[in-house]
Amino acid sequence: MNLTKTKHFEFLQNVSIFKNLEKEELESVLKYLFLKEIAENELVFARLEKEQILYIVRYGKLKLELTGGAEKIYKKGDVFGEVALINHHFRTGSIKATEPSMLICLNGSDLMDRNKIPSETALKVFIELARMVTSYLVTAENTSTHRLIEQGENDYVEFKSTLRYNLFTKKFDKEIEHAALKSIAAFMNSSGGTLIIGVDDKKNIPGLENDKFRDNDHLLLHLTKLIQERIGIQHTAFVRSVVEEINGNRLLRVDVKPSPIPAYLVHNNDEILYVRTGPATSQMKVSEVYDYIQSRFH
Repeated sequence: MNLTKTKHFEFLQNVSIFKNLEKEELESVLKYLFLKEIAENELVFARLEKEQILYIVRYGKLKLELTGGAEKIYKKGDVFGEVALINHHFRTGSIKATEPSMLICLNGSDLMDRNKIPSETALKVFIELARMVTSYLVTAENTSTHRLIEQGENDYVEFKSTLRYNLFTKKFDKEIEHAALKSIAAFMNSSGGTLIIGVDDKKNIPGLENDKFRDNDHLLLHLTKLIQERIGIQHTAFVRSVVEEINGNRLLRVDVKPSPIPAYLVHNNDEILYVRTGPATSQMKVSEVYDYIQSRFH
């Protein structure tokens, strides 16, 4: 592929990290771009490799796998490899092609060499890379509850209508409590996340009235005791709970940090390891637990 062809030049002009470059500036970068073909199931790089190359997807599809099971898909026009390029550190995850792909590559040493790419041009690229990296800091924990509800459920956010009240049987139900604890334990065993109780999966906000707690203190104490008894006292350090009010309805927001040790949830005298699989919570198979713990916690 000849990167100087008009259609490829126009493609690069629309890539996020080059969007503020003038034509002449992009041309100065173009001299140091090179192509790399990736076959299906081939690794681009593995976690802990030390490499400072920036990648742009020209076509195809690739999957990023992070410790803890988190995944992300990259497609045409997406950029990856920016973290290792900026901090000169190891790769934090592995990327593999899920279909034949073509990557446009830029070596970090070329970008930082003023004798190759003018400093003013490199600075514009680094500013866009910095924006990419800082956007990762806007996690669920740092986002308002109102905004999380607007965005809906995802890998890091889950809604539950109630903490203990079964809306179908009209009774308190231990299985409803178990559903909330599953999400909390799964967030601990994965990459963290936020559970919002008092919101259904259609973003309606019934609030906490059905749970019939005397006051907010009793509600928070009840949740803390559940976590202590069913997951473990040591894991309460990774949970922050607060009662908020939106449109006149009370909600319970539970922010969960990743745990450095496995969080097993006790249910019917069994200890179960739950993890996040995309926007869902899943129970690990016995045959999968050892490998997962080795990967996630070691």
